[in-house]
Amino acid sequence: MLDLIAYANCSHSPHAADAWRHPDHEHARRYTDLDYWQELGQTLEAAPFAGLFLADAYNVADRFRGSIEPTVRQGEQFPENDPLPLLAAVAGATDHLGLIATASTSLYPPYLLAKKLSTVDHLTDGRLGWNIVTSSGRLEFANTGAERLGHDARYDRADEYLAVLYKLWEGSVDDDAIVADAEGGTYADPDGVRFVDHEGEHFSVPGPHLVAPSPQRTPLLFQAGQSERGRAFAARHAEATFTFQLDTDSLTDYVTDLRERARTEGREPPAVFPGIAPYVAETEAAAHDLHDSVVDLTSAETGLVRLSNHLDHDYSQYDPDAPLQDIEVDGIRGVLEAFLTSDREWTVGEAARRYARHPVPEPVGTPEQVADTVEAWHAAGADGFVVMAPLVPEGFERVADLLVPELKRRGLVPETYETGTLRARIREGDRLPETHPGADGRPDGSAGD
Repeated sequence: MLDLIAYANCSHSPHAADAWRHPDHEHARRYTDLDYWQELGQTLEAAPFAGLFLADAYNVADRFRGSIEPTVRQGEQFPENDPLPLLAAVAGATDHLGLIATASTSLYPPYLLAKKLSTVDHLTDGRLGWNIVTSSGRLEFANTGAERLGHDARYDRADEYLAVLYKLWEGSVDDDAIVADAEGGTYADPDGVRFVDHEGEHFSVPGPHLVAPSPQRTPLLFQAGQSERGRAFAARHAEATFTFQLDTDSLTDYVTDLRERARTEGREPPAVFPGIAPYVAETEAAAHDLHDSVVDLTSAETGLVRLSNHLDHDYSQYDPDAPLQDIEVDGIRGVLEAFLTSDREWTVGEAARRYARHPVPEPVGTPEQVADTVEAWHAAGADGFVVMAPLVPEGFERVADLLVPELKRRGLVPETYETGTLRARIREGDRLPETHPGADGRPDGSAGD
């Protein structure tokens, strides 16, 4: 059974970077409107989608031509609001929809983020997921005062960051610590609350955690690393991965590698959610017209700006007709991997233009035709999909009204929601399993049972 997760961000054009120019892209005009987000959540829940995935950025990027001017002019992830305040509001308008937010291990102090995410997990009744990123852009670090490390070193720090959070979330406050004994005058049992006293290479966090245990304690852990170091991190920590792949062979190779790594870590492999951008309509001709209308608006420069900013490498220095090369980049390495491991060779210009719509499959056709593609990717190893709608909310409405009924007919997606936490929906149980390294944060098994 597949789960569908909708991709968005708090900017004007989450997936297709130039969609703001399209008359049917309502998101560009309403992404600052709370009512709009609540309506979108209700649309997704009715389908049903398993969750809403919110990406995030932390700077106005200046990598392309060494200037913010192209980023600002093209509106590449600018302006963009913070997704965390949205989660509770969307949760209040829905009952079952999972809510997955991006937050950086490089830019947030771990104690601060632990409190924020525990609070949201409470307010959503355990529907929270965390997309773990390590960040890369120079201005991201300059703006927050964080130390900028190299690519692999950022993952090393993230390993320790997660160790701190596991101690806070899983072991600092017992499930039965809150007794609210009015007669005895004890609100919380001091024996059930403890310091974590973490002293490491990067972090010194005494604790205790300030929030009572939330429904999941640790939110469902998403991660999108596709580099060698990113995959090692995912195999150790992630419960689900969001991946960019351009063909089914690349997906199968990725899934096989990730499963082997996870087994080496002694745990069940993460669920794999490749991105997909379906162009579905009642007729094949109408679907192609929709696709053409989005592609025709795609600026090559917008793609170069996005590619440069995400890879932290200035692609203005290359001839657009030159082959895309495997070079050492310090940014989101998986972006480059998606192109280099696909079943065709890409020029810099071709890759940039496609990256303006992300390196994901773009099935175009009727519900039956797009469902055939979904089924093929499921057979190649997809446990679900992160659906990247070219136009929002129209693209999600098309999926809900046209594609989901066909997927239900084939028995590929659930008819209705199961109640409970996001972890129970995507994985099993409300809490981290004992085989997960987060369980090491539990004191003698007394927390998270």
